[in-house]
Amino acid sequence: MTRVRWAALVLLLGAVAGCAERQAGADGTGKTCTESKDSGGLTVALAYTPCPIRGGQSASGHITVKDSSGAVVKDATVKVLPEMPSMNMKSGEQDATPNGDGYDSKLVLGMGGDWTVKVVVTRGSAAPAEVSYTLSAK
Repeated sequence: MTRVRWAALVLLLGAVAGCAERQAGADGTGKTCTESKDSGGLTVALAYTPCPIRGGQSASGHITVKDSSGAVVKDATVKVLPEMPSMNMKSGEQDATPNGDGYDSKLVLGMGGDWTVKVVVTRGSAAPAEVSYTLSAK
């Protein structure tokens, strides 16, 4: 084989490998990352898939809320507020929906970069518990 053919083969294999990598991340089969924080007597855990999140694509978020005794809280209202402080950009407030032991929400980070995702948990007349997570979209 000539050098030109070898170079073309290497470029073709690189392009195919790159497409396969993008597909694996885009179809939601990436790993899940979880972070936990405490506020107002509650522990709020945010799990998201894929990890890392890709800018401009949606990710699945699952929020688990536990009280100070470790019991799962199922009677709360949970809101998710993503924003990109460096660009003064907000992605829009979303209501998380109850699902099993927690609450589900779509996470849409409009572009790559660092995002602050605030989760606000309200139970009855108690003051809302707020936690913020920094997520880096690739």
